[in-house]
Amino acid sequence: MTQADGEHSDPAEKLHIGRAVARDGLLDALARAHFQRVPGSEDRWRGMLAFQPTGEAGPTTKATMVEIVIPGEFPFEPPKVHPISQVRAEVVTGRTLDDYHEAGNGWHRDHDNAMCLFTEGDHTLLSWASGEQLLDQARAWLTRDANGWAEDEPASDLDRYLQPSQDRRLILYGELGGLDGKVLQLRAERNNVLRVGGVTAPRRRGPRSGQRVWQADAVLVLDAGDLQAPIRTWDDLLVAVGPERAKTVTDAHQSGLAKVLITYRRSRVQGVLGVALERDGDGGLALASLRAAPDDLATRTIRAHSNMAELKRKRVAIVGVGAIGSIVADLLHRSGVGELHLIDSDLVLPGNTTRHLLGDDAVGLPKARAVAKVLKRARPRFGTVTWSDKTLKSVDETLRVLGSHDVVVDATADSTATAMLTAAAQAGTGQLLSVCVLGDGYAVRVDRTPTRPGDVPLPSPHLPPPSDPTYETGCGSPVSAVPPAAVWEAAAIAARHTIGLLLDPKAVASGEQRILGRGADQ
Repeated sequence: MTQADGEHSDPAEKLHIGRAVARDGLLDALARAHFQRVPGSEDRWRGMLAFQPTGEAGPTTKATMVEIVIPGEFPFEPPKVHPISQVRAEVVTGRTLDDYHEAGNGWHRDHDNAMCLFTEGDHTLLSWASGEQLLDQARAWLTRDANGWAEDEPASDLDRYLQPSQDRRLILYGELGGLDGKVLQLRAERNNVLRVGGVTAPRRRGPRSGQRVWQADAVLVLDAGDLQAPIRTWDDLLVAVGPERAKTVTDAHQSGLAKVLITYRRSRVQGVLGVALERDGDGGLALASLRAAPDDLATRTIRAHSNMAELKRKRVAIVGVGAIGSIVADLLHRSGVGELHLIDSDLVLPGNTTRHLLGDDAVGLPKARAVAKVLKRARPRFGTVTWSDKTLKSVDETLRVLGSHDVVVDATADSTATAMLTAAAQAGTGQLLSVCVLGDGYAVRVDRTPTRPGDVPLPSPHLPPPSDPTYETGCGSPVSAVPPAAVWEAAAIAARHTIGLLLDPKAVASGEQRILGRGADQ
């Protein structure tokens, strides 16, 4: 073995040993709980879990037999815990089990009927890697199941109860209210997307045939109302939608329809489930989940700022939409600021695209215009974006900009422009936030003007000696050596302070300065 081979094998060997140790720890915990390996299976273990449901007369102890399947990638993949029926448990034990709890087959079982023990938030903790914790979690699941899942949180993602369809295109839908029982056309778009369109009708199978069939890309909308149990099978679907809609979907399927969008409610939470009607291995009808997602304003804004409703009423001007200014504009637009006005007279050059929001397709365009276009194209339903390709050359013009916006962000990196904006803001015209990167990325800084009464302006940092200047062909000025990470960090701080000024000016300090150090992004 070469030295290079050894260097690569040591980490792999350590990882293999670590996984083996974790597996042995789980097996030890199972052995202490009197679990035994299922005959003919190396990684399936069977045992009884005892627990005490609450709310019953007296301290009655219940028990459920479970089988635990240890995956090959354990502990980086959680084990599967399957509850066993009482009939099968009695066959296995050879005795009558009077205090047996038959696990429910409701919301808290996965599509393979394993117990749903861990949420997405648990996956960073690998809480199942501890055998004792895994068994405790299974006991807690059985206890809550025996108690009827009191105060249960709604599970609005019904995809988990179905195997995914072989058709992995994404269906985008808008408002589906009033479309119950209607068949809608799916329009193919780029990026493997199908968009729900208007109501459609079946077509004749042939020119002389009286039989009508549905096109492949048609989808039936059915309202299942308040769901009492997850939809796992064709029969579950028919029961959930009721007799009248069951006849509708059955007739439609017999005429070739293969896709359904099911609208439903659970604990007042609205949901939509896309299903494909597919044949299983036995020739029967099975359900498979389709990728479906809403495309409306509420969906697009739910991840914006929590105070978006108030931010929609605010106006912000950004003077200088170079690297920092373009990212600030993007963050404020994503957050839901109602109106952005971008001011910059420069054109986008090829070298700008390394640190800028814009890419090569914007080279040659005015920066302000190009950034405005990108923001409006990315989020057309968000706030308005206007632009100007002229610089602020006069005090009067500067005063007008400050006076007509709730906050003005100075991202010019131009001492003359900053001095004029600062003087106008100190005169009491409006709120100014200046942002810059210092010392080739050594520090990032934002300053508020005017400051709050009693606030002391930030001191200037002690900067290291400047690096040797770098020049590019065709440019007489040295090129800034600021790394992209410092640009993004400065923009994020500026956006956060800007939103603070828009929502609660009294709570925003005079500024913020962060020392990153030389080469902090390397």
